Amino acid sequence: MASKNAALRAGMFVIFAIVGLLAVVFFLSGSVLHPGEPYETYFSESVQGLDIGTAVKFRGVTIGKITDIGLVTAEYPPPNGEEKNENVYRQVVVRFSVDPRKLGEAVNIQQSIAHGLRVQITPQGITGLAYLEVTFVSSAQYPVQTTPWTPDSPVLPSIPSTLTQVQDAVEQLLSSFSKVNLGKMVGDLTQLTDTLDQEMTTGDAHQAIANANTLLLNLNGQLSAADLPATTAAARNLVDGKQTRQILSQLNQTTQQLSKVSAQLPALIAASQATINQASETTADLQAQLQPVLENLRTTTASLNALTQQLKNNPAQVLLGAQPPPEDEK
Repeated sequence: MASKNAALRAGMFVIFAIVGLLAVVFFLSGSVLHPGEPYETYFSESVQGLDIGTAVKFRGVTIGKITDIGLVTAEYPPPNGEEKNENVYRQVVVRFSVDPRKLGEAVNIQQSIAHGLRVQITPQGITGLAYLEVTFVSSAQYPVQTTPWTPDSPVLPSIPSTLTQVQDAVEQLLSSFSKVNLGKMVGDLTQLTDTLDQEMTTGDAHQAIANANTLLLNLNGQLSAADLPATTAAARNLVDGKQTRQILSQLNQTTQQLSKVSAQLPALIAASQATINQASETTADLQAQLQPVLENLRTTTASLNALTQQLKNNPAQVLLGAQPPPEDEK
């Protein structure tokens, strides 16, 4: 009986020793000394593949792990029970911690969020497992969504996973196809084919092709009758002929003479201008000299006009002389 108690105590000691060793390893691994900075995010899609302890990675580097997964309606119940049917309360809240030692220098999370820092569910191969991927995307394409509750931890916005984005794109494409009237499209295509066939066989297009064919035949006949090689040779002989060279030589001489005349034109123009100026000065002097003569001629003409008027009034004055002045003038 004593041996059994001793064996039991020895076994219990070994078990406690193993548990204590595991606790020490867990404590020294940093889970207690370095719990990490808490964050949370929200997903409108399934979080299948995520679990507590799942890694949080940034470009393949593990920087944290998931600490809790729950429903928004349970974590942040709406004040009004009817609001729980809204899409914002149908999301899944995922809380995780990030080891600041993995990030290095202090990172401004809010500034990074403004530049497009987001969280995304990324699958791990074909195993069905997944992890949280922290990445940068276009902040304009994926804006930050507001929440009607006050989060317990800083919120890192999320974006749909790649698989969800593909599914959404396929659904939108199928929805667009469902709105297309295929019957009408096929009917229009058949009508277009019939119209083209009619145009190519008996319509205006057929007539245009026939006219173009006739025009090409006529043009071919005209070119054959024109004897283009002989015409080209004649033109070449004309260009290289003696008469053409003489004409070009004469044109060259004429051009040189015109150049000489053009060079003399400025001097000729200057001489002409000087002559015109001198003629203007001479005209001015002649006008000044003729002015007194013209005044004398004007005075003489006036005297003759007065004498003629007197003779017309008293012709006897020429023979008898001037009449004596009246008595009152003596």
